[in-house]
Amino acid sequence: MLAEWREEMATGDEDIDKQHQELLRRVRALLEAANLRQGDREIGRLLWFLKGYVRRHFRTEEKFQLACGYPGYLAHKVQHDIFVRQVRRLEIQHAKEGDSTAMIVAAVLTMCDWLRQHFDLMDKKMVEYVQGARKE
Repeated sequence: MLAEWREEMATGDEDIDKQHQELLRRVRALLEAANLRQGDREIGRLLWFLKGYVRRHFRTEEKFQLACGYPGYLAHKVQHDIFVRQVRRLEIQHAKEGDSTAMIVAAVLTMCDWLRQHFDLMDKKMVEYVQGARKE
């Protein structure tokens, strides 16, 4: 499943790994609720969580990347900045529409795209770099 933690996702940094696991747990909760046609009970929780998560997690991850000398830092940061704007758009949409079906679909699509494009691709490259650097 897209929102399941896999050991190859581990960065070796306990804080980052715990934050990634919590994001996956929250996305799973939204997906499960949406499948049961109860996404309205989870959408507000996810958006509230994301509001703090993107600031805290991205700051932690970017600091980690700089400390490791990760060469993909700038491209990674750009993706973080884009996601912050996406979360803000979801918050605005939620304020206008409430817990609508369209809102739930928008959140599910945004999160699945983020996990697929950033988490599985960009973060994976970062993990490979960090693990390779630790072996040297």
